[in-house]
Amino acid sequence: MLATVPGRERGEPPPAAALRWAAPSAGGAQVSAPYLLTTAVLDGSPAVPVAAGVHTHSDGLLVWPRRGSLTLRTRNAVRRLVPGQGVWLPPGTPHDSSADPGGVSCYTYVTSAAIPPHWSALRPLRVRRALQEMLLHLDATSMPDDLRLRTQRVVLDLLEEDPHPAIDVPVPEDERIRALADDVMRDPESELSLEAWAARHALSVRTVTRAFGRDVGMSFARWRSLVRMSAATMLLAQGRPVSLVAHRCGYSTTSAFSAAFRRVTGASPTEYLREQAEPVPADR
Repeated sequence: MLATVPGRERGEPPPAAALRWAAPSAGGAQVSAPYLLTTAVLDGSPAVPVAAGVHTHSDGLLVWPRRGSLTLRTRNAVRRLVPGQGVWLPPGTPHDSSADPGGVSCYTYVTSAAIPPHWSALRPLRVRRALQEMLLHLDATSMPDDLRLRTQRVVLDLLEEDPHPAIDVPVPEDERIRALADDVMRDPESELSLEAWAARHALSVRTVTRAFGRDVGMSFARWRSLVRMSAATMLLAQGRPVSLVAHRCGYSTTSAFSAAFRRVTGASPTEYLREQAEPVPADR
C-alpha cells in the first residue's frame, strides 16, 4: 500500500507565463532530524492542496514518477518524466510539477547535510525499480532509527546520473513568447505554422523568431520537434500504441514519427521505454 501525502503536483500545469518565478512560495515536507530523507507519494486522492504553484524547498528534492508520467517545470525548461527517470533539484530551486490523471508521483526530500557536494546543480538521476521499492519501503515501514539511517545512506549512494534523461524543452524568457510556447506544448498535434501561432498571439514572426534564437538557442521548428517528442514520452508511458502517439504528436505516419523520435532520443519509441524502469504493477 502506498503511503500518500496530500498535495498538488497533479492535474494540468498552469501556463508558464502565469507562474510566479520571481517570488516563489516555500512548501512541501521537511526532513526531521536525525533522518536524511523522506518521500511524499501523491496518488491524486482528494485532499487540501499544498505547495501549489511555483515554490521552493529548504531541503534538496528528487522528483520521480512511480506510475504514469510527471511534468516538471523549472524557470527555463519543461521536462516530462517517465518511471525510471528523476530530476534532482538543489535546495531553493523554484519549480512546479503535475502528474498524469491516475498517475503516482513521488518527491524525495533530502536534508542539506546529506547532499553530496557534486549535487549542487539540477541534474537527471536514474531511479531504478529497486531504489523505488527501497524509498517506498522506508516511507511506509516502521524500523529502528539506526537501520533507517543505514538504509537511507545506501539509497543516496545508489543514486546515479541518468544516461537517458528526460527530454529538456527550454522555454523563452519573454512572457509573451512563453504564452505562445504554452499553447504549442498543450497542442503538440497542431499543424499551425509559425506565422499562424504568431498571429494568434498578436506577435510578429520576427519577434517570435528572435526570441527563440536568443532564449532557447534554436529555431521554432526544432523547438516544436522537442515539444512533440517530450509529449510522446508521456503518451508512451501511459501505454498508448505507437501509431496513436504518432498521430497525437502531429505525424501522419508511424515511420516518420519513429525516425524523428530516434533523432531526438537516440532510440526508437519501444527501445526508449525499455531502457526505463520496468512497468510498475498496480498496488495491492
